[in-house]
Amino acid sequence: MAFPIDPLDVTVELLIDGVWTDITTDVLVRDGITITRGRRDEGVQTDPSRCSLSIKNTGGKYSPRNPNSIYYGKIGRNTQIRIKVDGEVRFHGEVSSWPPKWDVSGNDVWTPIEAAGITRRLGQGSTVLSSTMYRGLTYPEATDTPVAYWPCEDAKGSTALASATPGGSPMRIKGAPTLAQFGDFVASAPIPLLSDSEWTGTVPTYTVTGETQVRFLLHVPSTGTVNNQTIIRIRTQGTAKLWHLNYGTGGALQLQAFAGDNGGGVLDTGMVSFDIDGKLLRVSIELTENGSNIDWAVATLEVGQEVGAVYFGTLNSYSVGPISQIIVSPEGGIDDVAIGHISVQSAVTTLFDLAGQLAGWHSEPAGRRIERLCEEEGIPFTSVGDLDDTEPLGTQRSATLMELLIDAAQADDGILYEPRDEFGLAYRTRSGMYNQSATAELDYSDGHLSPPLEPIDDDQGVVNDVTVSRYDGSSARYTKDSGPLSVSDPPNGVGRYDDSITLNVRDDARLADQASWRIHVGTVDEARYPTITVSMSNSEIQSNSTVKNGLIDLDIGDRITIDSLPEWIPPGLISQLALGFTETLEPYVWQIDVNCVPESPYEVAVYGTDRYGTDYSTLSSSSTSSTTSLLVATSKGPLWTTASGDLPLDIVIDGEQIRVNSISGSSSPQTFSVTRSRNGVVKSHSSGAKVTLFKPAIRAL
Repeated sequence: MAFPIDPLDVTVELLIDGVWTDITTDVLVRDGITITRGRRDEGVQTDPSRCSLSIKNTGGKYSPRNPNSIYYGKIGRNTQIRIKVDGEVRFHGEVSSWPPKWDVSGNDVWTPIEAAGITRRLGQGSTVLSSTMYRGLTYPEATDTPVAYWPCEDAKGSTALASATPGGSPMRIKGAPTLAQFGDFVASAPIPLLSDSEWTGTVPTYTVTGETQVRFLLHVPSTGTVNNQTIIRIRTQGTAKLWHLNYGTGGALQLQAFAGDNGGGVLDTGMVSFDIDGKLLRVSIELTENGSNIDWAVATLEVGQEVGAVYFGTLNSYSVGPISQIIVSPEGGIDDVAIGHISVQSAVTTLFDLAGQLAGWHSEPAGRRIERLCEEEGIPFTSVGDLDDTEPLGTQRSATLMELLIDAAQADDGILYEPRDEFGLAYRTRSGMYNQSATAELDYSDGHLSPPLEPIDDDQGVVNDVTVSRYDGSSARYTKDSGPLSVSDPPNGVGRYDDSITLNVRDDARLADQASWRIHVGTVDEARYPTITVSMSNSEIQSNSTVKNGLIDLDIGDRITIDSLPEWIPPGLISQLALGFTETLEPYVWQIDVNCVPESPYEVAVYGTDRYGTDYSTLSSSSTSSTTSLLVATSKGPLWTTASGDLPLDIVIDGEQIRVNSISGSSSPQTFSVTRSRNGVVKSHSSGAKVTLFKPAIRAL
């Protein structure tokens, strides 16, 4: 037999020594299992998933500090746990604590577990993520990990420039650079101005590959700096022992090579016009052995540009050798020039390998930013919807991981949540919620629902006056000025419900649409169904595999519908988005409470298919409940279409949905040939009653 005749097939597992271990027999039936995921009713942000259950702890089996436990040293803080129903994972999280409980007799010993998803732990972090350039050069999957790297993001008061490579030595400072002064590189925390100082860095011994490159960020003022000064000196163990990169008039650069410390010049490119003054650049010096010769190149890439500048050639009969020392501004003499993120690498890579990081990931789609950050932090990630079809973002801010993830989700107005079948994060894109087919289709008359089903007509979630600002940018305001949820005082509206939000969108041009979209979502003129409850033991659900599987599959951001409603509920299909879940698991109970919001704001226009409504239309004469020819006047804007290809269409008058089969008349009023009562509402209408298109097309954000 199967559930609900037999007990529900629930499995509880702990990840012990890397193996999922079944502990179901130790779970106390008396307390059941409760799982919550997603957004609570009336919540505005997705909460960490949670699971509560109790396990028998006789003998201290589940006491992590008990040396007599078979799990001693194997369980503890943040041991992973997962809950399965009929073999499918319904929760995957971690146990943060194991509090022992017992009765006064000592015969009943148990441990109540409160497990949570990954965002509980991530949300406790307060560390601001390193700059995008730092992360790009130290990320484990970097194209070529530097053998030496000095970010130069040190705070004011530092007496050396710290190394970011394991075991690397700091750069020694001679003089007094102005530390943490230049903040125009979005890829970096503020870096120093040279201010007549000299910096010396020792490069650790590394395996010679025949290739090497030195790269750094550079900003020379638009007025230039002192001519013929050496910006950087590279000392190698090859026969071309020293390499100098010098500055010249008009933003020119010169590369020189020397056979010895005291002269012996073997290469001089002369001053080459790179036009570097006033630009934010990443500079690259690249040396590659080619037989007995050296292919050399000097290249620059400006922040945000897709084309760099390069000058290259060959130095015959000399070898490269490993780099042993880097000297920035040898002997000083350079003032208002900013330098940072100096790296030495044992392979020559494309100048564009960190172009995204150099631009601070500006214009990166929100979904891709969430995906990338999760990848960089080693967090498993899944998604629903096209990650490329998400809001383009501004530069990655200096913030914590969770702040950056929430930044991206808010800008796209999607949903960041925890998947139930994997310990990690998931993202549901805004566009991934557009025009959905229902995952779960319920029928009231077939008895699919459990009480209560209570529509609420309140002001929860109403926003009709929104100001959207951009970090370090402008703002835009949008208000709903007409309609039942407008800012007008009752009875013409509901009064003002204002809100403001700051978003990290790409540019100020995005703000007006962002504000308009939020008004669209915040002025849904329909009842809310904050909770839809179903019992999976219901025979009507168990006997209908489509309904049963739809409810099992229903997830965050999916659409759920209810048809065949009772007469005391407004007619039409109830269509909601599932934003949160509470699951109650007991031997003969599997109840799912779904937290919902109206789905209609996400029914958006499809170009060339959907219609936009004609405003300012009213009945020119009254009609009875059976009238099939209506006279409709339009006082402003375009008239209603008369093209046969655009018909039929549905309109609404005083809550009655009416099918329009044809429209005649090239001036107002026009004659509508109609079929009445598409939604079961039968009524007469007065002259002057408003005529609107049923579900007019809404332009997506």
